[in-house]
Amino acid sequence: MSQVAYVICWWLALEVIGLVSFPLVSRVCTGLTDKGYSISKLVGLVILTYFTWMFSSLRILPFGLASILLSFAVLAALSIGFGRNQLRIADWPRKQIIISEAIFSVFFVISVLIMLGSPDIYFSGASDAYVNFAFLNSTLRADYFPPPDPWFAGASVPYYYGGHLLTAVLATVTKVPASISFNLAGAMFLALAIGAAYGLGYNITKKKLYGFLAALFVCIVGYMAGAFQLMAFLSHHQILGYQPSGAPNIAEWLLGFDFWTAPWQVKGAIVHYPYFSFVMGDLHSYFMSIPFQLMFITLIFALLQKSNSKEDTAKQSVILDIFILALCLGFFYILNTWEYPTYAIFVLLAFILLRIRPSLMGTVAVSVAIIALSFVLYMPYYLSSSDMSGYTGLGLLKAEIRTSLAEILKFCGLFLFATCSLLFILSKREILRSKIGIAIAVFILIATVLAAVFLKFQLLVILVPVVLLSLFYILRSKQKSGKEFALLLLIMGAALAFFGDFLYVDDALSGTAERFNTVLKVYHQMWVFLGIASALAVYYVLSNLGKKTKIVWVIVLVVLILVSLVHPVASTTSMLSGRSIYWGMSRGTLDGMSYIEKVDKGDYAAIRWMNEQIKGAPVILEAPNGGPGVYVGRVSTFTGLPAVMGWGICELLWRLSWTDVEERIKDGEMIYNTLDNDEAMRLLRKYDVRYIYVGATERKTYDEVGLQKFAAQPENYQLVYENEGVSIFQVRVE
Repeated sequence: MSQVAYVICWWLALEVIGLVSFPLVSRVCTGLTDKGYSISKLVGLVILTYFTWMFSSLRILPFGLASILLSFAVLAALSIGFGRNQLRIADWPRKQIIISEAIFSVFFVISVLIMLGSPDIYFSGASDAYVNFAFLNSTLRADYFPPPDPWFAGASVPYYYGGHLLTAVLATVTKVPASISFNLAGAMFLALAIGAAYGLGYNITKKKLYGFLAALFVCIVGYMAGAFQLMAFLSHHQILGYQPSGAPNIAEWLLGFDFWTAPWQVKGAIVHYPYFSFVMGDLHSYFMSIPFQLMFITLIFALLQKSNSKEDTAKQSVILDIFILALCLGFFYILNTWEYPTYAIFVLLAFILLRIRPSLMGTVAVSVAIIALSFVLYMPYYLSSSDMSGYTGLGLLKAEIRTSLAEILKFCGLFLFATCSLLFILSKREILRSKIGIAIAVFILIATVLAAVFLKFQLLVILVPVVLLSLFYILRSKQKSGKEFALLLLIMGAALAFFGDFLYVDDALSGTAERFNTVLKVYHQMWVFLGIASALAVYYVLSNLGKKTKIVWVIVLVVLILVSLVHPVASTTSMLSGRSIYWGMSRGTLDGMSYIEKVDKGDYAAIRWMNEQIKGAPVILEAPNGGPGVYVGRVSTFTGLPAVMGWGICELLWRLSWTDVEERIKDGEMIYNTLDNDEAMRLLRKYDVRYIYVGATERKTYDEVGLQKFAAQPENYQLVYENEGVSIFQVRVE
């Protein structure tokens, strides 16, 4: 099947899931203009993935086409049962559906075209593509969950695998090879995020412009650092620490843009924005979760609208709302665990501050029910998964590595301009009109500045006024609407920024890098909240400015948007130029594995054979250890077969046990090098190894006389595959 056909099959699968889910989603989202169509694909994917996962986790059915089709039947039954009043197509919001479909489809195609320019699932560079592809392949080979760890045979995946499972479900249904599915999934997640962001902005403002603005802010714009790099190039002088490029002209600057300097703008960590994660080709959980975050925010707003309109308050409707919200909230735990506590807190704040239920008791009861049920629904995951085992608790961040005001402005200056403009306008109307209000504002500002200086916590100067003002205006408002919802999103974004500068999740990293993972994960969430809040802020600011002031403000806004577009645009041109060894070794294909034929033809042919001939998940032995930048772990990564040891540095970060990692490395080396076959067989039985892989990497790494024992003893090792560069032996089981 041609790759164009694969793209069409993938798109059709999403369309079917979205259409089947819509009657159910529209029952929850009755108060939205598009009845929730912009998130119907996402809700459908959650339900489909959940039941597929549940059937296999409880060992009712092995993972495969049968379990997926049964799960789809459950989805259809739920949609027909609860959404039967929404089944008449004549009653559907057809105009909004057409626009939503056009946005999703256009950006899916654009994203696929970008992937064609940089498809490689590479073992080096700045992304975790190798890691995530290993997890995807392992999931595809699993019968029951959790899937086996492809780099630590005998153990389960030590990571949240919900996004990989969702991708595996679509790959299984469409029959798209894993190495192509990986890239199609990246395009899909971006397109779904753009569609969901548009729908959220549109449903809140009832204006298409702000739907597009929400999609632009969340999914396309980036940090302002790219503009400083451009200014340094144009002026031939250093700008804010960014050195001028030696490119002879702007075209060469774009093709050779240094996209990897800006992400290191925060001390002790790197920071990504959604589009940058996409163009890196990294199917990481914090990227895959973005559309689902937008979906969940939309569902909460839908409940607020339903509460305001007093529509569909029947007991059955309330139960359905609780079930869908709980299912989607719990999904974060297996999709990207970092987001589960964030959105559990969001549920509580939304219900309490926005008064989604008419009574306080009802508010508390429903919000607690959603959180409790979200835990119960995913109980098998908690009981069986070793997920987050590499994290040991929370630590207090050292003052010297906190984020400075300059760093946060470079990261999200556009968002701060939009949201702070809204808060200023609201304050000018109320607080700044009275002497008491001015006095209180001055006191809080002085106290905040003193605290920021004394505690060496610069972000307090922004965060404290933002949170206090947002809370004040939410509580003061009698009718909670889109404006109050935007302020709640702003509070969530500020809270995440505070968390990232006050605490860190303790892991194997230390010193100035102790908050590396915390900032990387938390700032992605913060971007989503601030992006939507900023788009809404623009709407409310422009509704309250005079003509002359509006012109000036819009000019500043447009300049900031253009400034924030430099990095994503230049990163795209640079990554697609083919000038970096990490991107573009193969171009014009969606097959992320095709570049291996250029790296090692023997490996390429052997891996293809293994994927076609070896069923299940037998343990393999390949050259152990390695990590980013080292061409090992390639067999387990591209087949999903569990290896005795893969990338040791990753397993150390996940398991916090160098002893276990080192033991496996030494045992693997011993099997290859030893001349004592009894010792080799003992170690092979220890890890239940079924296949031994001997390729160019192994021949360069281990003693030739040790490797010869495999061919010399056919009674113990059966040669099952051989090409010019690779020999694969099957260990004969006694």
